[in-house]
Amino acid sequence: MQTDYRVPTTNTAAMREQQHRKRSISSINSRKRDRHDLICVVCLAPAMGYNFDQITCESCKAFFRRNALTNSGKLKCRSGTDDCVVNLETRKRCKACRLKKCFDKGLRKEWIMSEEEKRTKKQKIEDNRRLRAMSQNLTMFSLTPASSPSNVPETKLYSFPIKNEKHSFDDFDDNNNNNNKESLLLFDYKDESANFKIMHELLNHNSNTDEIQQSSFDYKTLLDENDRLLITQIDENYTHAVELNVSIAEDYDLPCLRNLNHITNIVNELTHISTLRTITFYKLTPEFNSLHEDDRLALVKHNLMASLFFHLCMCVDKDTQIYREPNTSRDFCYNANELRLYSDDVYNQSMIFLQEVQDLCANDHLIMKIAMLIMIFTKGSDLNEPYWLEPHKIFHAQNVFVDLLWKYLTVRFNSDLTPSIYSRLIFACMNAQILGRKTKEAVSKQNVNNEHLAPLMQSVLLSI
Repeated sequence: MQTDYRVPTTNTAAMREQQHRKRSISSINSRKRDRHDLICVVCLAPAMGYNFDQITCESCKAFFRRNALTNSGKLKCRSGTDDCVVNLETRKRCKACRLKKCFDKGLRKEWIMSEEEKRTKKQKIEDNRRLRAMSQNLTMFSLTPASSPSNVPETKLYSFPIKNEKHSFDDFDDNNNNNNKESLLLFDYKDESANFKIMHELLNHNSNTDEIQQSSFDYKTLLDENDRLLITQIDENYTHAVELNVSIAEDYDLPCLRNLNHITNIVNELTHISTLRTITFYKLTPEFNSLHEDDRLALVKHNLMASLFFHLCMCVDKDTQIYREPNTSRDFCYNANELRLYSDDVYNQSMIFLQEVQDLCANDHLIMKIAMLIMIFTKGSDLNEPYWLEPHKIFHAQNVFVDLLWKYLTVRFNSDLTPSIYSRLIFACMNAQILGRKTKEAVSKQNVNNEHLAPLMQSVLLSI
């Protein structure tokens, strides 16, 4: 039986980190010298770098990976001496002595990745690709005056051309042959049809609700000056985020209701504009911008979908089920049942979530905005979360808004109700995470062609 000559170790992760550093140093030094100066410690052939903690050629690297875990006690020396010469010419003659020499020279079999580790590495590579794609998209929508977009960019394949003509319910042809196969229901203020009156009343109901909320007592005045300034900044940042990403319906009188008939349409339009506004809202928040770039990207990847459901609560009237961004005059409107394009379960759970949050917050949009900020700084909600570079900064950033939420709930309701409302909001945040995962799973189950989704939405929805 072959003897294992390796030095035992208990810290495999540390050794792999050490190997990574050696590779990095080797990579740097390789720029200064010919890589063919390296010699394999096993067979003395030209080598290209470190493998399993020693300099080896590609042949010995592959040999060690194949045999170190399974054959170390099974191979027998062909000559019976256990001391065969192993070099470039003889290395294939005796596997037992070659493997013995690999161990003698310090190659470590615990550095060979298991199948599970290979799958994890592959997943991390895919995640990093999506993070880079998300980084590029976030850069596209950076908030410098020269680059901040005023309109929502659309993918080339799923652009939404609008013809210069108006339709009613009666004369609209559902079988039109436009390229993206979707219908647009348009209403003219001059039209006195019953359909228009119904739509006009629905949106007036939304507008009246907004006005009532805005004209109600300003509870911010009961807070101290620093908290009032922070709340004012949150409101201003959100308003600015909406203004920077405006969905415009040109050449038409509003209201204008979009009728979507495919999951790519709701992803590339309704969810896309909501994503742009939410990300911009975060980028305008100093506590978010102060984090390391890798942490910001990871937080967006793991928490953005949950945040979008709080944004949904601000935009949907639970009575009419019309989706419309508050305080906007040039936005498309949508029926909330378009969420069925994801799945019936996503729609049903979303409506339950929406009603619970709106009732819990007394439909106070400020509470929902603070919840969105708390949501984006959440750690520990995903088993596949990365290693955070600045976890303490994330924790302190979240605490700023947790503390603000508690203070605002205290003056908005009363000290007796605050603990109950606060704990139910935390539970709502957990439900939002579940809804976010269900939405991603719904997209993956429908076998959507990824090329048909906007790049930003690929990064957001395809990272399960």
